[in-house]
Amino acid sequence: MVFIDERAKLAQLGVVSLGKFFFWNARQQVTQTVGNGSCATAVRKILTVFIGASCCLSMGLQLVAQETAGIGVVLGVEGENLVINRVLPDSPAALSKSLHAGDRIVSIGTNDQPAVPTSDLKMAGSVRMLRGPKGTPVYLTIIPAGKDQSQARSVSLIRGEVKELAAWGDGQRLPAGTKAPNIQMLTLPEKQTEYLTNYAGKIVVLEFWATWCGPCQEAVANLNGYTDQYPKWKDKVLLITASVDETQEVAIKRLKEKAWDKTRNVWVGKEAVKAYHVDGIPTTYIIDPQGRIAPTDRASEIPPVVNRMIGGKTDGP
Repeated sequence: MVFIDERAKLAQLGVVSLGKFFFWNARQQVTQTVGNGSCATAVRKILTVFIGASCCLSMGLQLVAQETAGIGVVLGVEGENLVINRVLPDSPAALSKSLHAGDRIVSIGTNDQPAVPTSDLKMAGSVRMLRGPKGTPVYLTIIPAGKDQSQARSVSLIRGEVKELAAWGDGQRLPAGTKAPNIQMLTLPEKQTEYLTNYAGKIVVLEFWATWCGPCQEAVANLNGYTDQYPKWKDKVLLITASVDETQEVAIKRLKEKAWDKTRNVWVGKEAVKAYHVDGIPTTYIIDPQGRIAPTDRASEIPPVVNRMIGGKTDGP
């Protein structure tokens, strides 16, 4: 994902739709998870989900204009709850003054669909219902921060534009069997330009991540452990960590601090983010030796999927 200043503001609703966006919304939690000593910066850059608009060009397809509006809140997942981590300035939510950080969204309804509990919708369904034509209403049932279920209340908002989201993908994953888009990457720490097609013939695990993303830290650490855990992968599998941080230097510093040097570490720009429809992180793709997208989107499935590809067993090294 890529970006202009404050990438977090650019996130769109999708990756969360994959159930992989679990970000911290407290400064102390960010400090523990990100560990870079800059709480204010980390909190500012928490990328959960922006319920907003401005779906963008991706793979040559432009989403229809009426599906580019939203309400302008940054969402996170806390246990089974869909929680507002932040309200974007000048958004419909901010102008209404009815939503605040820490509020839980219990249900979502529209003119076309009665209210549905977010526990049933999950993140993906919630995203679909919050997006819609500009100027149309969306109805929320929320539990204000610090309150219990007995104090739930209803809120009506009119969808509007959230222009900051245009640099992210639309969250519609590339289907299995699709030819993997060739993307430009900048190696870290060398800062040399290379392309995904440089590794044609190998199994490629492509992990989009950022230093300010809590769950990404575990994902990258796991990738670095696979080299020793699965020795049969040597010369057959390339593990790529693709940073979407604001600068290469931030990623380089984290990689050095954690000694994450067993993966192919790169930095990518917005073209790569859009090409792979990334709207939240971590996002994982596995690409087979023929350059096709493998049928998986979960980091936990990397070992069994890769092992099947190389003819190894699926339950261990």
